[in-house]
Formats: sequence, structure tokens, C-alpha cells
Amino acid sequence: MKLARFSPPTAAALLLGLTTVIGPGAVDSYAASDVPLPIAHFAHMVVDAPHGHLFISGGAGTDGILVTDLDGGNPTMISGEPGATGLALSADGSALYAALPDQDTIAAISTESLTESTRYGTGAGTHPDSLAVSGGTLWFGYGTVGAGAGGIGSVDGTGTVALRQDSGTWAAPPTLATTPTPSGVLAAAVQTGDTSAFVTYRAEGGALTRQAAKALPVPDLSDFAVTADGLHLAVSSRSYSSDDRYRTSDLAADGRFAVRVGPGAVAVAPDGTVADGVGDYGFEASPETGEGYYHEYDFGYPLRLAAHGLAWAPDGSRLYAVNVDASGGAPMLRTARNPETAWVHLNGRSTTTPLAPGEAYSFRAGFDSPLSLGAGESMIPGTVRVTRYDDADPDGVLIPDPTTTPAHGSVDFFGSYYVSGTAPLTGPLSFRVDYSGSGHYGPAGQAFDIPVAKYAPTMTLTAPSTGDRAAPMTVTGQLTWPHAHVTTGAVHVVKTDLAHPSGHSVGTVPVAADGSFAFHDTPQVGGANTYAFTYDGGTSYLPVTAPAKVQVSRATPSVSLTTDAKSYHSGATVKVTAHLGTTYNSRLVTLYDQPAGKPRTQLKSGEVDAHGNLVAYYKVTRNTVLSAAFAGDYHYAPRTVTTSATLMPTVRTQMQWPLTTTRVGSTTYQIFYRSEVNLGFNLQVTPRQSGGCTTVYLEHYYSGAWHQVTSQSCVPLYSDGWYGYGRALKLFASDDHYRIRGHYTPPAKGAQTAGVWSQWTYLTVRPGSP
Repeated sequence: MKLARFSPPTAAALLLGLTTVIGPGAVDSYAASDVPLPIAHFAHMVVDAPHGHLFISGGAGTDGILVTDLDGGNPTMISGEPGATGLALSADGSALYAALPDQDTIAAISTESLTESTRYGTGAGTHPDSLAVSGGTLWFGYGTVGAGAGGIGSVDGTGTVALRQDSGTWAAPPTLATTPTPSGVLAAAVQTGDTSAFVTYRAEGGALTRQAAKALPVPDLSDFAVTADGLHLAVSSRSYSSDDRYRTSDLAADGRFAVRVGPGAVAVAPDGTVADGVGDYGFEASPETGEGYYHEYDFGYPLRLAAHGLAWAPDGSRLYAVNVDASGGAPMLRTARNPETAWVHLNGRSTTTPLAPGEAYSFRAGFDSPLSLGAGESMIPGTVRVTRYDDADPDGVLIPDPTTTPAHGSVDFFGSYYVSGTAPLTGPLSFRVDYSGSGHYGPAGQAFDIPVAKYAPTMTLTAPSTGDRAAPMTVTGQLTWPHAHVTTGAVHVVKTDLAHPSGHSVGTVPVAADGSFAFHDTPQVGGANTYAFTYDGGTSYLPVTAPAKVQVSRATPSVSLTTDAKSYHSGATVKVTAHLGTTYNSRLVTLYDQPAGKPRTQLKSGEVDAHGNLVAYYKVTRNTVLSAAFAGDYHYAPRTVTTSATLMPTVRTQMQWPLTTTRVGSTTYQIFYRSEVNLGFNLQVTPRQSGGCTTVYLEHYYSGAWHQVTSQSCVPLYSDGWYGYGRALKLFASDDHYRIRGHYTPPAKGAQTAGVWSQWTYLTVRPGSP
């Protein structure tokens, strides 16, 4: 049976109100404490339970080994151990071994006196790092990271140091691991690119015998451990998280661990329980095989499990974990007590909710736990007691033989207990379920309250969304109970409309035996008609209210808006006239103005005169949208109409350097001579707008008609509103007739004025000088 990490009841089972009561010992089972460690970094940790010590090393840059009690308190330092990394206890627990890579030595420290007794030199440049005691010998991985030269060395009982105890070669200093209790099993590994090289050994008589060597698909090896029986390896990886067990005899995959071995660290207790990382920010404890886990512990982002940061107390009563921050610093010790006890949650489910007095009920109590049942188990082990409480038995009465249902399906993973009966006529009803706990399952207790009282049925309404004024309409409704009910009570209707904004009663309708009812109305006021239907509950139920809204049609009023002109010069006064046709009970009109680029503001509001008109005056400074709004009344709908007042800029023109004028018919021509070289044409636009531009057009008269000679692209005006256009006089035909004018174009978006043409200016060019 594959167990989900958490299995709440299905949505079809209705959850009851509950009061949580944790059973005896449950809190302590999952308690965990956090203690900041007075070291900058973390490297390794060893539990010395007989002497009541935790030994913690900090790696490069440190000068000692931290020692605390088994709660992480009373910290002290064993000084003079610079850069200590790997730690291991001797087989008899009398000595702590600490690798000092920068010293090329291994220190032996008395676990009784906490003083160094001796050091074992491992040779210049060996840099011993990882330690393990197996087969009565201290083994160490050594070498220089990145140098491609690693190996396994040993220190025997006489203190003799030997290198190259492994017949093979290592690309880097290998990490060592052995069983949690003394054995002759040793494993070594080093990451090599996209895989990791693993070798297993028998350690006997101070010598190593290779059992197996293999590259495993682990591209980011962070830690590994040997199971308590020495038969398998558990390998920690983030990108290749796997539940594969690798046999130490041949490193082949052999069965599955209970959960995937997560990243950061992995440690095995003497009884076989496995601890490993969960995601990036927590850790867990689980049985070696089977399914599920005992408990998960979360550090919380951004704290994460340190590499090699898990260690077990020998009796499995505590699990120690070290977390670090995102930079790998600020280590903190967490102590998880009773980590091999899985939590148990109780779930109560009822077939009906709420209950009416005297109504039949059924109640089921189920279980959730992260730990799956063992082979052959169909019910969670332990004892379950179900107690009923009501007014007749306020101290509770034990239900002697609740019906049991074995584990099945996606709801009852652990089996369930079922009871049935009749709700009391008065007062509350509740059940208490107590689970004793058994084996690796913790105790739990919980009270479940089942409501027994009046309750409100569900009301649904069906109403037309729209309707005609003064036309009959009907709203139907349905009251629904979760079970059989008593026919009682009536429905009261209150209507809100424009004529009655606070609402008024429009009648009471009876409720049929099936819970249906119908209300008929002929609305006289248009607009939104909102009906509030309230079922009073009668003698047995609580009231319930539901609304229905019907938009009742209204006639469209005649509204118009005019101005006394279509365009104006800046500062001119606009006469605005709104006209309102026939209405019912409102003659109020509101006028608004909205100049280009500005918000709309109210210009005037009031009732129209006897002719239906409302007049206002507005001084125009830019293009303006004018609007007239009628808010509506009982019979006529709201309506808004708009018109525009357009601002026409003023354009001034000026010719530069003409010497004199002449008249041709009724037209005055400016006279230029070629000796003047250029002519100039200036124009000024008032008011102008940033983003506006002007274009100058030049036309030549020949063949009895005017023909465009040239025009330039629309160009911005100068900052003073002028624009100057120049043209060489040599480009003009002598004594011919020409004319010139400009056009101002406002911005394409947000124009504050209209576009405007200047008048034509006529000119002729004569040869020579005057």
C-alpha cells in the first residue's frame, strides 16, 4: 500500500466541528529545540551519549572542537585543534579522533577529560579529512582536493600510521562511512563529474579487502551512510534523489528504502532507522523499509540542512540536525526527541450535518499518519475508545463495541471505527475518540462536536432578470433541507425601488410541503426592483434570507444639448443649452464640461425651465466636450448626451524683405527682386500646443490655374509660437505670380484645439535690383 504524505478525508465526507486534545506523550514525541552554535561554520558531528557529549567540528579557519551536553547546552571548546573536520569515536568510546587536514595529523582526545592525548602524523601533504572506525582500526581518507591524488590510510592500535591501504586509486580524498555500531564494513566514495565512485570493503586485521567498486549515477554527492546491518548503502543527493538501496556486496540496487533519500545529509541509527534531508529546508526520520516516515522537521527558508549535519543518539531517542544559512554559516543545532514515533491525527465524519433533535446519525472516526501499516496489518495497532457525551450523560458513556472497518481505499488508510444512534432532543452531542498508540505510532485524542439545534435551510430563487413596467411578473423559490423536514413557517417579501429606497413590505407567501413558494407582483416603478425573501423558520428552523433583482424597463427620455456656435477663439464664452422632453417625476439636468486633457467637472445642475431648457455659460480655453445628464425617474431611464466646443487658434503671417507691393486686379502682391537672394515667410499660432506642427504650402500660377510648387513636412513651432520659412528667390520664375500659406496641425492624441489655415499671401519676383 503506497501512503500519501498526508491523507485528509475526501470532500464527500463532511468534517465536523472539533476540539483538539493531544494524547499523553504526543507533544514530547514531536518536540524539537533550536540552539545557535558558537562557531562560524560546521563540518562534522559525533554523539558521545555515555559521557553526555556532542562533539562538533567547524572545519578550516577554526581553532578548536565545540563540546556541548546532549541538549546542545553548556558549550565549551577543546582548543588547539586547528581546522578540525572529520570526527569519529573509538570502538570503546574512550577517544574522539579528529582529522586536522592543515596539520597533516589526526588528534586523539579523551572523551573523559576532553584533553588531547596524542597526535598521529599522516605525512606531509596528506591532508586527512574523513574518519571511520571499523574492524578495530581507525581509517582516514586523505589527499589534496583537485590534485587527483587521494587514498585511504589507517591508524592501528599501536598508533602506527599506514597510507595507501586501498589497492585502487582515487581522484580526490574519499569520504568514509561505516555502520552505526562496530563492524567490519567500510565504504568510501568520491564524486567524479556526473557520477560518484563507490568502493566497499571488509576491514579485518588492520587491512582492507575490496568487496565491490562501481560508479553510481550521483552527480552531486553530499553524504552517504551504511545501514545498521552493513548490507546496504543510503546515498544523499539533491538532483538524483532516489529510494534505491545499494548492496555493499556488489553495489547493485537491491530493494527500496521507505522514502527517497533526500539532499544534504543521511544518518542511520543502530536500530536501522534512517534520517535524511527533505527538500532544501528540512529533514525526516523513517524506517529503513516499508512505506512512509515517522516525522518531518522543517527549518524554514532560507535555513537548510548542513552537509553531514545529521547524527543519532545510540538508543534512537534523539536525532540531532545542524542547519546553516544560505551562505553556509551561522550553524544551529536542532534536537528532535523521540524521532521514531509517528504522529497520529484523528478524523471524525458524519453522514448528516447539522442534526435536528431526534434525528438518526452515523459517526465514523478515522486516522491519518505519515507511517504506513506494516505487512499483514489491517487496522492501526493499539486500543481505541469512543465516548459519547450529551445532556443525559454529561460525564460520557463508553460505546462498548464500535463497528470496525479495515483499511481500504483513499479515505481509511488505517481502518476506522463506526457508531450510530439518535440525536438528543435537547442539548449538544459530542464524541471523544482516544487512541492509545502502539509501536512506532504515537497516542492521540480528540473531541468531535456534532451540532444539534435549529438550523437554516438553503433558499434558492428564480426571477426574471428584466421586466416591463406595469406588467405582471413572478418570482419562484425553493427551500431545501439536508434531510426530511417539518412543513412550517412562511416567506415574507420586502421590495426596494426608486420610490421606496428603504424598502417596504409587499406581502407574505406560504411554503408548500416540498419547500416551494411563488410571489406575484406588478411593478409600477422602473429601474432596479430588489426583492428580499425571508423565510421565518416557523417553529423548527432558523430564518434564511435571499435577494432577487429585476430590472424594470423605463421609457427613453428626449434629451438634447446645443451650443451657440461650433467653434470659438480662446477666451470666448460658449452658451450651452440643454433641452429635456417629457418625464414623470424629475426635471433635474446636470451639465458637465471636460476640456481636452482634463477631468470632467460639473458646470451646472438644476431643474429645467418651463420650456424644458437649462442654460449655462462656459469660457473656452481648449477643445471641450460638453454633456447633459438626466438621472432618470420612476418612468424614464437615465440618459446622457454630449456635444463639443472646438477652439480655433489665431494665425498671424508676415513676409520678410519685400520691397514694395503691387495690385493685380483686386489682389495685392508682395514684390521681391532677385538681388535680395531669399524671401522669408513667418507665421505664428496662438494658442499652440506641444506636439503640434505647421506645414507651409507654395503655389505657382500658370496655364490658368494655381499649382503646388512645394511643401515641407509638418515641423514644430518655435518656443514663441512662430515658425519661419525661407526660399531662395532664384527658384522663382521672373514676373510670375505665386502665393504662400501655412497650416497648423494639433497633436494626433489629446488635441486641445482644431487645425487652422492661414490666409494666402501673394507675391511676385522681378529680375535684377530695384
